[in-house]
Amino acid sequence: MKRISVLFVLLFVFGCGNGAVEKPENLIEKEVMVDILYELALIQSAESNNPIVFSQNEIKVNEMIYKKYNIDSASFAQSNRYYASDPHNYQKLFKKVSEKIAAQKEALNQQSLKETGKTIAPSDAPAIQ
Repeated sequence: MKRISVLFVLLFVFGCGNGAVEKPENLIEKEVMVDILYELALIQSAESNNPIVFSQNEIKVNEMIYKKYNIDSASFAQSNRYYASDPHNYQKLFKKVSEKIAAQKEALNQQSLKETGKTIAPSDAPAIQ
């Protein structure tokens, strides 16, 4: 009886988890979502390091991204919620974001090495850590 109860609970959990969030009509493609999350990470990191500059210049990070990708906050939120409903794939999505950040950091290090003879120290590049 205990096995049947456990099996029922597992079926219920996995059954409810699949398709619990419907695919939105205006779903942002995965690769575009990776680009958006990458840029959000970079810009929000810069904003957290220089909030006064962003405030004085009335820079609204999310609005910049929405305008660039021709989306609105609702389509971003719905797409993000849809992708987040599958934690395994959502983790893969963020892994791609992390890989893009690492590639950009390496490119900046190579450029710095070529120009100055040394790589960028972590304290020199807080926005891409």
